Amino acid sequence: MTKFTFCLTAALGLTCASCSNKDNIYPVSGKVTYKGSPASGATVFFNRQGGDSMNEHLTMGIVQEDGSFELVCGSLGKGAPPGDYDVVIEWKQLSGQSKGRPQHGPDKLKGHYADPKRPRFHATIKAERNDLSPFDLTE
Repeated sequence: MTKFTFCLTAALGLTCASCSNKDNIYPVSGKVTYKGSPASGATVFFNRQGGDSMNEHLTMGIVQEDGSFELVCGSLGKGAPPGDYDVVIEWKQLSGQSKGRPQHGPDKLKGHYADPKRPRFHATIKAERNDLSPFDLTE
């Protein structure tokens, strides 16, 4: 095996460390409300506590019309690996389209829930189906 092939294989292995295979992710669903109403269109990001964000899959969900979301772990599909997570939430309004792509405006929550260094929510994912308590946004 050449040095290049070895390095490439090692890098790919590290990139997939968080969600190493589909057998290690478990369904995760929850709800996000803003002052009691569904936060439809908000994005929920789960960042593993103590994890290396450069080498982990993006674990996130989009809030639906009814306020519900399901997490997706990168290209592996629905779910997340077990562990403790910091949760950050952004809620950007669509401000139109440019070149066929939706354009997003500023965060409706003014960044109050989007600071990964000071997350306001935390969650523990277990090696089973996970139905999380609602995240209620008040600001």
